[in-house]
Amino acid sequence: MRADHEIRVEIPGVRPPSVHTLSPDGLESLWNSICCRPMSPLQREVLERALTGPCAERTVIRHLAANPYLALPFGDCELRISRANTAEGELA
Repeated sequence: MRADHEIRVEIPGVRPPSVHTLSPDGLESLWNSICCRPMSPLQREVLERALTGPCAERTVIRHLAANPYLALPFGDCELRISRANTAEGELA
């Protein structure tokens, strides 16, 4: 997966899927769109590091190369990141 590929982001049951470009700016924008939502301090720290840390883009790329999606705990649900071209049925 190249870094300029598109990713599909969703919070099942809360936010419908949307497509973003996988880039440091795109991941930071994603963080900025969810950082005000209620979550524990630990979840906030983990999500912020996962989405804006120095290796965030590389970590997402590596995870998606081996798995259909990356699930990050988010409040009482999860944030899912997958390749934008992944079939809906593969996410279950």
